[in-house]
Amino acid sequence: MENISDNAENLANFYLEILDLENASETLEWNRELDSRQKNLWEQGKAMLEIAPPEMNLEKMFHRFYAVARACRKWQAGPRPLPEEFLQNLESLGGEQRKELIHSLLHIGGNKANWARELGIPLELLDFLALNTFKPLLQEYGQQVAKQLDFQNWTGSHCPVCGDQPTMAKLAGKEGIRKLYCGRCETQWRYKRLGCPYCQDENASQATFISADEKNQYRVYLCDHCKSYLKTVDERICGEVDLFCEDLATVNLDRLAQAEGYQRGDKRQQV
Repeated sequence: MENISDNAENLANFYLEILDLENASETLEWNRELDSRQKNLWEQGKAMLEIAPPEMNLEKMFHRFYAVARACRKWQAGPRPLPEEFLQNLESLGGEQRKELIHSLLHIGGNKANWARELGIPLELLDFLALNTFKPLLQEYGQQVAKQLDFQNWTGSHCPVCGDQPTMAKLAGKEGIRKLYCGRCETQWRYKRLGCPYCQDENASQATFISADEKNQYRVYLCDHCKSYLKTVDERICGEVDLFCEDLATVNLDRLAQAEGYQRGDKRQQV
């Protein structure tokens, strides 16, 4: 119990420290008007980040990435301990390498695995650092994108803004509409109530859920087809929630599902 408490405290201190960093959204430049071709590509299922990405100061983003990594090492807040050698490896990168690293970490199809090997850390730890580096920028980008697009037209299971897999879901409104949540840019979008958003399997006989509370406020939907799980909060019971905080507060549900042989659908290791 003490170890769990220490981990939670370290994680809280980590988030407090990176909140004090220079706001990454200051490096965002995205004021373009989307044309019909771009909107059509988006309606066909391509995330907007791959269609009309924001321009950014890559050097500033690298320095933010380094600061996030330094805070992670200080508080040992990631899924695994961050070695000092990683910071030294970052410092040794040349200007073009730094830009290539930031570009690879921003885009879903970026070559993260190669960078993880080159920098000497596990892929899930590199992903944790990237997630916390880009979140402020991608939140701002998502808000700008939402002004020009109707997310009601989005039918995909991946995020309409950045293309990532959903982190959690919620059941909202009187009818319990399912909305998926992207932990990378904090975008939410409506998705069909039945079916796995990770493998798109719609066979109800292969989908079950478990609950850790009597009111069924929290549910973990399990897919026997791809062995993934999706934590879900029922807002009809508890009212409106912050899904970022809920993800952190429900680590016990991750452990419960993983003990049964399932893995997080977004492939991230909860800390």
